[in-house]
Amino acid sequence: MEEKKISGEVVFSGRLIKVESDRVKLSDGVEATREVVHHPGAVAIMAITAEDELVLVSQFRYATGETLLELPAGVPAKGESGEEAARRELTEETGYLAAHIQKLWEGYSSPGYSDEKIAFFMASGLTRAAQRPDEDERIEVELVDMAACLELARSGTIKDSKTLIGIQLAGLWQRGEWE
Repeated sequence: MEEKKISGEVVFSGRLIKVESDRVKLSDGVEATREVVHHPGAVAIMAITAEDELVLVSQFRYATGETLLELPAGVPAKGESGEEAARRELTEETGYLAAHIQKLWEGYSSPGYSDEKIAFFMASGLTRAAQRPDEDERIEVELVDMAACLELARSGTIKDSKTLIGIQLAGLWQRGEWE
């Protein structure tokens, strides 16, 4: 099951993403159109305190029109490794430094239309530093007990899929079920 690109056209190219409209040939010879959002990839950080609290951020998301509770996350700078980006984003968004950081998993955010991959990093051994959000970010830090995170997920309070995945990964890591 493979699709071969016949032709493509960039319909939008912005600061972060590029959108392409492609004609493809399916494995049975049928032609179809595929719209693809090209994204450089991202990191998400599950930072857990010594008190078993997950460090989350609350911020307004223009695309949804809502303030969402999320994992700290961001896009690696050019030439920056995933681990370096995770450390930088954690400090910028939350004001925490991590003594230990470990990549747990990487996967596609929405493969039906985007090639974005998110790498999930577990951060522990936290100490406080100065929060330094980007100029266009308004972020509030919230420390949430791991058990409460699961209830926030069940209740629908957490609506961000990367955060739901991160809570599950952090729970497995915390119980020693993910190495």
